[in-house]
Amino acid sequence: MTRNRKDAGLRRGEILRATVAQIEKQGIHPLRISDVAGDLAVSPALVIYHFRTKEALIGAAFTWAVQRDLDRLAQLTAGSATALDRLTTALDWYAPTKGAKGWTLWIEGWAAALREPAMRTVGRELDLRWKEALTAIIQEGVDLGEFTADDPSGAAWRITALLDGVAVQTVVHRETRDREQTAAWARQIIARELGLRAAALERG
Repeated sequence: MTRNRKDAGLRRGEILRATVAQIEKQGIHPLRISDVAGDLAVSPALVIYHFRTKEALIGAAFTWAVQRDLDRLAQLTAGSATALDRLTTALDWYAPTKGAKGWTLWIEGWAAALREPAMRTVGRELDLRWKEALTAIIQEGVDLGEFTADDPSGAAWRITALLDGVAVQTVVHRETRDREQTAAWARQIIARELGLRAAALERG
C-alpha cells in the first residue's frame, strides 16, 4: 500500500511537470489532456484519474510550479547573512531571466484569469504567497535596521507590481527595451522603496 501511494505521488508530480512544460510551450487554451499524456507516453485516462478535469489539472500545475519556486527561493536564501543578501537573492530569482519560462507561465495564467473565475482564484492565492515571502524579507530588514519602510507589505506589493510589469515588457515585448537598462531602472525604484542605494542591489 505504501509503495502504491509513493508511485501515485511520483506519477502525479510527473503529470504536473509535463503540464507546466506544455503550458509554456503552447499556452493554456490550446492545451489538451492528451498533450500531457503524450509527453509521458501514458493514457489520457491516467491523467484524468489524477485530475478529473483540464481546469483542475491546470490549477494544480500552477500551484505545483509556485511551490517549487518558493521552495527553491527558501533554499537560496537560507544561507544569507543579511536581509539585504536575502532581498537581492529574491529579486534575482523573481526578476525575468534570459529564458523567462516561469514568467511565460504566469502571463498565461493572468490571461486565463480574465475569463475563468477558477483560474483567477488560484492565481490570486499564489500571487499572495509570493508577496508574503517578499514582505517577510523586507520586514526582517526593517527590524534589523537595514531597510527603511513604513509599510513592508505595501512595499512588497509595489515592488512585485513593478517586476510584473517588467516581466510583461521583457517576455511579451522582447525588443522594447534593453534588459540591462530595464534592470537598472527596477533597482533604482526598489532602492527608493527601501531607503537604499541602487548599487546595494547589484551583485558584485
